[in-house]
Amino acid sequence: MQVPLKTIALSVVLVAASVPGAAASGPHCSSKTATGSWGFTSTGSIPVIGPVAAVGIFTADGSGNLSGSQTRSLAGAIADETFTGTYTVNSDCTGTDVIQVYESGVLVRTSTLKVVYDQNGRESRAIFQSVVLPNGTSLPAVLTIEAKRITSE
Repeated sequence: MQVPLKTIALSVVLVAASVPGAAASGPHCSSKTATGSWGFTSTGSIPVIGPVAAVGIFTADGSGNLSGSQTRSLAGAIADETFTGTYTVNSDCTGTDVIQVYESGVLVRTSTLKVVYDQNGRESRAIFQSVVLPNGTSLPAVLTIEAKRITSE
């Protein structure tokens, strides 16, 4: 007696589904992946202005909100800045940050970053997708960020 091919296929699927770890395993991230305090370095340039570098810290609250501060050099001009924003983390460990940056309490730009979380959520890397001034002017930017988690809470 031959067993129909459909029966064999269904049996294989059911057995694979019942074995722990048999399903494809990949990254499983969420907003909790970013929770905690982070230290970061940003480098690159704004082509119409010059080189940019910054170091700073930020805290992500696990609910999609972040805040922090940085010391930034833009073509050699140093400024201390604060920022607030929102973040999303996708299940594939990619995400998006939208950050409003302030100098002496005045909004100076809004930046959108594309982020990847790696090392089991202990590190992240980002590239600036956009830099927009308060008047709506969009600046071209070639900027990246590397961040490491300092604490998880």
